[in-house]
Amino acid sequence: MMRLRKGLNDRLLTWKMAGGVRQTIADILERGGRNVMVVLGFIIIMFMILIALLAPVLPMADPTELTDELLLPPSSDHWFGTDENGRDVFSRVVWGARVSLLVATLAVLVSMVIGIVLGLTAGYFGGKVDYIITGTIDLFWTFPPFLLALAFAAALGAGLFNVVLAISISYWAGFARLMRGQALSMRERQFVEASRALGAKHWRIMFTHVLPNCIAPLIVWASIGVADAITIESSLSFLGVGTKPPTPSWGWMLQSGMLHLSSAPWISTFPGVTMVFTILGFNLLGDGLRDVLDPRMKGLRR
Repeated sequence: MMRLRKGLNDRLLTWKMAGGVRQTIADILERGGRNVMVVLGFIIIMFMILIALLAPVLPMADPTELTDELLLPPSSDHWFGTDENGRDVFSRVVWGARVSLLVATLAVLVSMVIGIVLGLTAGYFGGKVDYIITGTIDLFWTFPPFLLALAFAAALGAGLFNVVLAISISYWAGFARLMRGQALSMRERQFVEASRALGAKHWRIMFTHVLPNCIAPLIVWASIGVADAITIESSLSFLGVGTKPPTPSWGWMLQSGMLHLSSAPWISTFPGVTMVFTILGFNLLGDGLRDVLDPRMKGLRR
């Protein structure tokens, strides 16, 4: 009977917490809809995602097809012109969006999972576990993410999967550091103590009570992280250790267009502008969400 009562109390507490999280998400959506940066960033991101998803069905040339129409300027037939190999720049920019968004999203998701698990474990348990994990975090945090990704990408070799892995390894420490700080403050809250007193297991408390209350700052960090991942992926491709040619990549297009900046500037201009436009969208979304989620900004938002 006592076990049944503890189980019911624990479940009731979980339902209350879930309701609170849902209310928090609803509040974030409501306030985010009134924030200009959130709305503008969301529109830009949705536009780029839509273009990337529709790339296979859009009426445009094959991005890898070689033709004899070399270095043609923008026209009605080739909106962004052609490159030194006769390939349509517009189709390569669109397909490059698929590559950049896919790599950045996967890399951020993988690094987020690693960072959440390690940071949550360190912050919740503390002691020697926290000491070991925090030391590892500080070791990775010492190096700039791009230099760390460059080192791993050079060691692993060019390729889509290797780029995702290299960015993930270089970026997880930020999520872990943030998650640890949040977990340290949450583990002493009354609802966590109540769950512990009711006999709930550690993993249940960590992922049912602590983690849902730390989602907000992680979302902000993830949105900005996608922008950073796009920059890192393009930089790696620019240096020749990113995606393999002829896979369309904004960084690779920038590198190949350097030799023709004076005669055919469109080869580098259009992918560069598209990349900046996409990164701007994620940065606007991240900055807007930070303002929305920061209680200290509540009086200023209106």
